[in-house]
Amino acid sequence: MSSFKPLNSNENNLHIIRASTDNTGTIVKPTINQLPPSFTITPTTGGTYAYLTVSYPLVYNSSDVPSVFISATNMNVTSKTTNSCVITSTTASLYSTDIVIIGTRSSGPIFAVSNRGWKYSSSLTNNNLLYSDMLVGINTDNPTFNLSTTGNIGFTPYETPSSQLVTSQLLNNYLNIISLDANSTVSLPQASQDGQLLNLTIGNILISNYTVTLNTSSNILNNVSSNIQLSSVGDTVSLCSYNNAWLIINQSIKPPVTLVNPAIQYNQVNASTYSFNSIINGKLTVLNLNANLTINLPVTTDLDGYVIEIVVGNVSNMSSVSFLNGNIINNPTIGLSNISDKIKLLGTVSGWLVI
Repeated sequence: MSSFKPLNSNENNLHIIRASTDNTGTIVKPTINQLPPSFTITPTTGGTYAYLTVSYPLVYNSSDVPSVFISATNMNVTSKTTNSCVITSTTASLYSTDIVIIGTRSSGPIFAVSNRGWKYSSSLTNNNLLYSDMLVGINTDNPTFNLSTTGNIGFTPYETPSSQLVTSQLLNNYLNIISLDANSTVSLPQASQDGQLLNLTIGNILISNYTVTLNTSSNILNNVSSNIQLSSVGDTVSLCSYNNAWLIINQSIKPPVTLVNPAIQYNQVNASTYSFNSIINGKLTVLNLNANLTINLPVTTDLDGYVIEIVVGNVSNMSSVSFLNGNIINNPTIGLSNISDKIKLLGTVSGWLVI
């Protein structure tokens, strides 16, 4: 755990422990799991004076005796060491008190210059400093993306036409959204350190029948010999760098399709004129039920990876659509008969899977 110091202190790595006790010497806050494992408070009563022995071994630097502050006016800190202190009552009774202990510890980043806030550094060549890549978030304990320094806080993906793809630009952006306006072949950039993430997604098709091809055989793991092609809206490949190469961690690529009109973002199909070929181009199918319809989904290895999504847009004459169960995995009974009824299926070698 990294320990940061207050902005008005020149000391490095100040560590703070705070605890509150009741009049029996029992810790009432914070919960025990919020305190160092070695931290204890032991009350002693029955004599002329009552006192608390506060132990915090191995928390602070051995060369430092931390400062101890208490809130009870009728109790005093009578002794302090690197590992413990004694808080003595002025009477035979204990009193409720707040305890704050502040000292230095060796863990966390070491700064050669006082930390008075975040500072931008254009050089990482000073061997006397310890540098660390850190994700900085606001109102979150688990930031996902780097904090913007351009005036906008948030995450903006890199969007570019395929005709302007630049290999060196890919590494600067976790999510690269590509609009297809030309055939493009891009080599994966050289991975400079383990754990880098790279994601490419087709977000729009400006001109149909174009592809983005990744030359992967030279620097991708697991001996992937063929190139990866992205050609449909939503085609995605995600990679993680390891051992100076790239490992595919996820991919969702539909077979290439020919779009008659790229401006139309969904299929409009009537049940009375339905054909299977009209719903396998990767777009949402809005099905108007103007007649009863039975869909017998074909199963071939060529359809492995296809995704079909159908939603009922209109219903007339009490019509419905049913799916023959012989080639749907787990043999569910599927029927659509109401507006907004919806189904999504994934083609596999052995059949169609309802997802």
